[in-house]
Amino acid sequence: SNPHPQLRGLPLFMVTIAVAMANFMNVLDTTIVIVALPNIAGSLGATPSQGSWVFTSYGVCLAVVLPLSGWITRRFGEVRVFCIAVLLFSVTSWLCATASSFNQLLLFRALQGFCGGLLLPLSQSLLLRIWPAEKQGLALGIWAVTSAVAPVLGPVLGGIITDELGWPWIFLINVPIGLVASYICWSVLRSMESERVREPVDFVGLFLLLVGVICFQLVLDRGHELDWLASVQIRVMLVTSILFFFLFLAWEYGEEHPVVDLSLFAHRNFVIGSLMISLLYLCFVLATVLYPIWLQTTMGYTATWAGLVMAPFGIAPIILMPLVGQRMRQWDARPTVMFGIFVFAGAYVLHAQNNSDTTAGFIAGTRLLMGTAMPFAWMPLMVLALVGLPAEKMASATGIFNFVRMLASSMGTAAGVTLWDQRTIYHRSSLAETISPDAPNYQQTMEMLSQRLPNPEAALAALDQAVSVEARTLALNDIFYLSILIVLPLAAVAWLLPSHSNEEPAA
Repeated sequence: SNPHPQLRGLPLFMVTIAVAMANFMNVLDTTIVIVALPNIAGSLGATPSQGSWVFTSYGVCLAVVLPLSGWITRRFGEVRVFCIAVLLFSVTSWLCATASSFNQLLLFRALQGFCGGLLLPLSQSLLLRIWPAEKQGLALGIWAVTSAVAPVLGPVLGGIITDELGWPWIFLINVPIGLVASYICWSVLRSMESERVREPVDFVGLFLLLVGVICFQLVLDRGHELDWLASVQIRVMLVTSILFFFLFLAWEYGEEHPVVDLSLFAHRNFVIGSLMISLLYLCFVLATVLYPIWLQTTMGYTATWAGLVMAPFGIAPIILMPLVGQRMRQWDARPTVMFGIFVFAGAYVLHAQNNSDTTAGFIAGTRLLMGTAMPFAWMPLMVLALVGLPAEKMASATGIFNFVRMLASSMGTAAGVTLWDQRTIYHRSSLAETISPDAPNYQQTMEMLSQRLPNPEAALAALDQAVSVEARTLALNDIFYLSILIVLPLAAVAWLLPSHSNEEPAA
């Protein structure tokens, strides 16, 4: 399919590294921020729970661009779009690092997400184009390794950079990587530009989708501060998002060149697979975002230590993904998915046992177990969701699939952070009720604290601090119990999927 001369030797090696690095930088940016959130929030005058918006604003904007990436690429050419996206990603990274207020950072982070949404599919398709057909497995392997290693390194690198150099550097490290990658790709691949097709784009559908998604994300992000439906602003945004969503569906239904190909939702495997992956990913991201915030704001961990205890999550997927991938053709995929979901739920049961004495080793172990669940639950689902789809709809399907997943995770994170705050208030008041000045355990504790601390005020402050830690921790455990309730029913839903991936379409 490629009329251009094939790349060989050094140019092929250099372009492969450049494309893989661009993909690595993009995937890294979803996780490197997580352990820095408390520092970012603190230095820009936001609350720790608002800090999570730095994560969700990126995810939502990345999701919104995914369904469009195909049209943009065909219209302007693959190489040009990729190089410009990498350049803009570097520029927006630099802007994030120089942001002087929290709202500025959110804006730049959203723009960075728009660029990232183009890098994700294009890094994969470019590698497939420059490698000869017989070596495309190797090309995809390189891409998969950068995608798998980046989320593992993210928290560790994020922690070390934040503690040693300051949080702006987690964005600044993208700048040289991006500039070098775009320069190499443009100088080598410019002559291999894909042909450009002037296709009409459904601007009305795009506008309706954008407004609907962004209003809904704002409802989730701002709802907690503005007291949800008591606020006129929130009610207006909620009604707008629902209205625009239904207008979008009505408009797309008869559209010749839709932004989202709704006919895909007639395929049962696609709908069930997308739904299951979105719910699993939502619970996984929620734990991944909340844990480091809890470790740093409640347990007194540094960003580096928070990153290190989060890192074991990535060990099992790197080892098991290739093995499970090979076996998928022989196994009935449904028990595999079910096994993965049970391991996932087990990891959540352990996650929900946190208390103020929880050790770093225990947390690292729970993260390792959660990582073990991913290859069994995740890999087969991604394959099964696409079984039976016509080949020409594959690109649309993967775009929508990733769009739904990213959207679910961002919205789930926003809702989870709010719930965490609410449950903290609930647990704090119920703990305060048990500590009445007449109770013997209260008098004992105060006596013990008064001996160690200079005055009764300091003793009272220490007790208040202990109650806060306990309330935050119990509230976090509630979120993990809720995750178990979301994840476990999916084990039964898995049986609605086809048994084998070998009834596969020509992908």
